[in-house]
Amino acid sequence: MEPWIWIVLAIVVVALVILALVGAGKKKRDHQAAVESQNRERAADLRARSQEQSLAAREQKADAEAARAEAEKARIEADRIEQDARRRAEEADRAREEAEAHRREAATLDPDGEHTDRTDHTDRTQSDERSEGSHEGASRRDRDVPGQGDSRLDDRLRDERTAAPGRTPDPEDRPRA
Repeated sequence: MEPWIWIVLAIVVVALVILALVGAGKKKRDHQAAVESQNRERAADLRARSQEQSLAAREQKADAEAARAEAEKARIEADRIEQDARRRAEEADRAREEAEAHRREAATLDPDGEHTDRTDHTDRTQSDERSEGSHEGASRRDRDVPGQGDSRLDDRLRDERTAAPGRTPDPEDRPRA
């Protein structure tokens, strides 16, 4: 074969190799561009999710702060109600002590007048029966059992219950404690 054929053949082979290399490089660049495009899209999605999560986290934090503020308001309101209840209980105790002092003073001024003051005694007795507290150390259940820790007040109350309607028990008929 002639040398010029070898030269043409060599040029064609070199051209084919160059075309193959250029084609492979282009294919590689296209593939890289596609991967980069996918990465950009994925990064954009991740940024969008991140922003959504950040907004959700801030919203949750705001909700938590609001709940904390509501709880604090509730605690403050409970404290206020508790203080009001204490104040009212103290006022009631003072009124009761004052009423007791007046009753004692009335008893010292007129010892026999005790049985004529039925309204005060009846109201006090009914409130004593409704209270959950104790009367001279006896629970309500103990006071309801006859003969067990009866006090003077219970004796007087029993006498009044057993007396005929409209009749006041005689102070002399009352049992002594």
